[in-house]
Amino acid sequence: MKYILVASLVLGGVLMAGQNNMVPSFSDFDGNRDGKVTQEEFETTQQQRMAEKAEAGRMLKNAGNAPTFADIDTNNDGSFDSIEFSAHQVKQRGVKQSMGMGKGMGQGAVK
Repeated sequence: MKYILVASLVLGGVLMAGQNNMVPSFSDFDGNRDGKVTQEEFETTQQQRMAEKAEAGRMLKNAGNAPTFADIDTNNDGSFDSIEFSAHQVKQRGVKQSMGMGKGMGQGAVK
C-alpha cells in the first residue's frame, strides 16, 4: 500500500513539473486574441511567467537569455504573428540541438 502511495506521489510530481516547464505557445502571449502580439502583451506575459515560477519556488534559470521582443518580431512591424513566433521557436530548437541540448541525458554533449 505504501509503495502505491509513494509511486503515485512521484508520478504526480513528475507530471506537474513537466507542465510547469512547458514552452509558452503563441496563444499564451496573444492576450486579446487578435492574431498578433504587441511588445506590451509580450512583456506582460513574460513577467507573469517569471512571477509564477518565483512564487512556486522555482529557480529562474537562463532568465537573462530569454528572447526579446525584437528577436521574434523579425519584420520590425511592432508586433509578431504566429508565423514569426513559430519560426523563432524552430530557430531556438536548432540552436539547442547544435549545442548538444535537447537530446536526452548527456546525448550529443560535447566532451
